This record gives sequence, C-alpha cells and structure tokens, in this order.
Amino acid sequence: MRASQALTFEAAACWQRLQQSKEFFFEDLDAQMKEHHQKFLEELMLYERQCFINVHPYQRLAQRVDQANGFYQRRLTTRLGSMELKVPRTRSGHFHSQVLPRYQRREPAINEALKAVFLLGVSTRQTGRALATLVEDAVSASTVSAVAKALDVSVQAFHRRKLSDHYRYLLLDGVSVRIRLVGKVQRRMALCVYGITLCGQRELIDFQIVKAEAHDSWYDLLWNLWRRGLRGEFLELICTDGQLGLAKAIARLWPAAPHQRCWAHKLRNLENKLKASQRDCLEESKLIYQSAHRPEALERFRAWKKKWRREAPKAVQCLEEDLEEMLAFFSCPPAHWKRLRTTNVIERLFVEVRRRIRTMCAFTTRQSCERILFSVFDRMNTYWELRPL
Repeated sequence: MRASQALTFEAAACWQRLQQSKEFFFEDLDAQMKEHHQKFLEELMLYERQCFINVHPYQRLAQRVDQANGFYQRRLTTRLGSMELKVPRTRSGHFHSQVLPRYQRREPAINEALKAVFLLGVSTRQTGRALATLVEDAVSASTVSAVAKALDVSVQAFHRRKLSDHYRYLLLDGVSVRIRLVGKVQRRMALCVYGITLCGQRELIDFQIVKAEAHDSWYDLLWNLWRRGLRGEFLELICTDGQLGLAKAIARLWPAAPHQRCWAHKLRNLENKLKASQRDCLEESKLIYQSAHRPEALERFRAWKKKWRREAPKAVQCLEEDLEEMLAFFSCPPAHWKRLRTTNVIERLFVEVRRRIRTMCAFTTRQSCERILFSVFDRMNTYWELRPL
C-alpha cells in the first residue's frame, strides 16, 4: 500500500471483530464503569461525612461536631452488578448517609425492575433468578414480595380516586380467585366494573373481593362508585351475566338505565336445557340477536318459539322470560352491538387474570390478591388506551 493512500476501515467488520473479542473489550468496559461508579459513591459519602463533621480531615477547630471513625462494608446491587462499598461513619453514630440510605441493598432501578418483571406474570421465585444474570446477584422470593408491597399505596389510591361521570356503557361480571384464609384455601369472587366512556375509551373502573356474588356485595361496590362520582347521567346500557342480585342492585342505583343480559351466558343456559339431538334449536336462537333491527329480532323469536315450544319448552321459557333484557342492545348504535350484547369484553380481561394467577396455587393474603389484580387491570387499561371502542 502506498503511503499517500488513505487508510480506510469497514465499520461492520470492525464491530464484528469487537464482538468476537468481547472478553477483551466489553467485560473490561463493564469493569471500568463499575469501578468508577463505586469510587464516585464512596467519594460522595466521604464528602458528605466531612460536611457533617464541619471540618476538613486532621483539622482541630472549635466548630468540629464529631470524629471520623473509619468505615464499614455495605453490599449494594446496582445496574452494573454488585459492589462492596466503604461507608463512612462517625464516633457518635449520628451520621447517616443520604447518598446510601440505611438498610438500602439495591438501587431504586433494581427494585423497579423486580416489580416490573413480577407484574408481567413471573412468579416471585423466578423473578430473582431472571435478574440474577444481569445484576450478578440473586434475589429471594421474600425480597420480591417485599418490593411488590410498594403497590399497596397505588391499590388504595385506585380504590379511592374520584370518578368522572362520563361513562356511556357499563359491563359487570365477577371472576373467581383462591386465597389462603384461616389456614385453608378458600374461593372468593372479584367483582369487576368495566366502563366505556363517551369518547369510546375502555377502562376497568374498579374491583372488589367479596365472599360471594350476591345483592349486598354488588350493591356495596356500585354504591361506592356512585358516591365517588359515577351518577350515571350519560349511561345508555348496562350489560351483566344475569345474576339476580346484581340486577336488583342496578335497579336501586340506576333505575332508568337499560339492562342488557349477556347472550353468551344465556346460550349456555339454553344448552343445558336441550338434548344433544336438539342442537339446531340452539343454533337457530343465535339468529335472533343477529337481526338487523329490533322488530326483525322479535319476528325471529316468534318463529323460533313456534317451532320449538313443544320439543324444548324449558329452553323457550328460559329465553322468553328475559327477552326484553336480551334485546336491549338494539337501542344503541349498530356499530356497538357486537360488543354490548355479551360480557365477552370483560371476559377477555378475566383470561389475562387467570393466566397471571396460574403460576400460583393460591394467594397468601387478600392484599397480595389485590396487588396482582390491580397490576393486571392497570396493564390492560394502558393497552385499551391505544384501542378505543
């Protein structure tokens, strides 16, 4: 090569060589960053102690308020790995560093990472192991649980927040959870209220863990929402699974709001009242809610009733007694019918809840159950913000 020719490098080839020799570059770079980070923290704490003592080292002045008393070792887990820090102390023991607060063993970023991994559905035992490969320090399941307890404040704020009265539709349902109470695993119901605003924004408004799905428990939850601001001024429809206690609670608080019974639940009820050879009866009943308008739906119901009232009288009676509530969704815009005639929207939320709690046999406390439910609902609310109705 001539001396006058310019020396050229291929960026991709240089980067590839660096990756192949990472033990000589990246590991050394990480070690240097970790070393400088440790020195920075230690120097900062030394300066902090100097300001507390009020004199420079070896000065004998009247304004001195304490004596330096060496150091003690503190292990700290950071984004760069674990490090042993020399924490300065004083003879009186009154000096406490603000750079490294008492009892702190992890950077706040590590705690946030633990919380984020836990909320994504990883069990407490696996969360620590998942981050061990990054921070060089395994975290116990009890530590992950302690970090997750920081969510309790957010949970309480969620239950107590003021509500805007801008909901157009409400969907109500419950999901079963298992909680270990008084020495044994017991089933509890998590009652959930899902709302759609005037702008089409979907959100989980609130939830409550109760012993059973009854009138009193539903009324307590709905009355709490009413007290916090959900007066129902713009409510056009409330969809439920047909639970009688829930229907009574709705009638007490929002008597003018139309009540829609879930077609998915009703079809399951019809199936239980039919023989295996009467599958056509069930399929033909689906044509009722697929009608173009309410009069056509009524006409199809009459034809269906006329055909099956002798062969399947119980199924016909089951649908006829709730027909008014089954067809309430026709009063809403046609574009919304598919989402409002069932509670499938909130059932999708319950699928996510079941997926999250599948990794555990049962919740140890009611608070731990609320933390998990809140994390799932909060993540789904964020997801729904990007996908309005």
